[in-house]
Amino acid sequence: MRRILATGMAAAVIGMTAMTATPAAAEPTSDTPTIPAGATIEPEIDCTPTVAHPYPIVVLPGGDGTTTETAAQWDFMVGSLRDAGYCTLLFQGGIVDGTRWAGDIPSGARQVADFIAKVKHTVGVEKVEIIAHSAGTIVTNYYLKVLGGAPNVSHAVFITPEARDCDGAGFLTALGIKNPPITPVQLLQAFPFLASVIAAAAPDKAVALQMAPTSEVYQAIFNGPIAQPGVRYSVLATRNDELATPAPACSTIDEPGVTMAIYEDLFPAAPPVGHSTIRSDANTAGWVLKQLTN
Repeated sequence: MRRILATGMAAAVIGMTAMTATPAAAEPTSDTPTIPAGATIEPEIDCTPTVAHPYPIVVLPGGDGTTTETAAQWDFMVGSLRDAGYCTLLFQGGIVDGTRWAGDIPSGARQVADFIAKVKHTVGVEKVEIIAHSAGTIVTNYYLKVLGGAPNVSHAVFITPEARDCDGAGFLTALGIKNPPITPVQLLQAFPFLASVIAAAAPDKAVALQMAPTSEVYQAIFNGPIAQPGVRYSVLATRNDELATPAPACSTIDEPGVTMAIYEDLFPAAPPVGHSTIRSDANTAGWVLKQLTN
């Protein structure tokens, strides 16, 4: 029995580690060692907004891939935005070993802040719009809420974000572990000391703990309202999300100022989409364009 329990706990910890190794990171706090900020890949700011589309769009991909995969993953969405006349700029931050948003979350949010400031100065605008997927929504929320970036953003469009009610079980499923007796989040809530143990034993995985409900980074983002005054929010989740679990609760932001939508409700006849494939879907691109014009 003890061995089974230990195995289950280890699996839960692994799942928690996998879950937030993709998201991103945070300022060194008492529950995490120093985490690298990671590198950035900035696009050339070579477009000009129009009267019809006055705000540049900053696209923040998720952590579900390497930088060598970004172009293929986002080709359809970025192409659709540009074809519709939007000044579209895809920014990648928190890059560690080629993986997006694998660095410290607050540091990644500051990278976003610096890029947006550069866009505003270069283009000569007061605000931008953000389209973020998965881990990209975490750094966006940190930027908007904690770093005070809301006055610089007109509209935040989130695709399968990771919000308050995630349990980490989806990442166990990805490892072949189904229906665990305890989820990674439940484990860390029951045994808070495990956070420092894991961080000390595997510093490269410490970023995973920044999205545990016990962490200071998580609490800075999710204690109190997520949505910030002056910013419009549009959120698209899927019931088939295999990573942001339980779905769609993990991706739901039910607050004033937020337009919340479920993919299957909007497109009941469409083929299934998942946590990652939703961002490359034609229906999703159409929904994003509709949100931008509403």
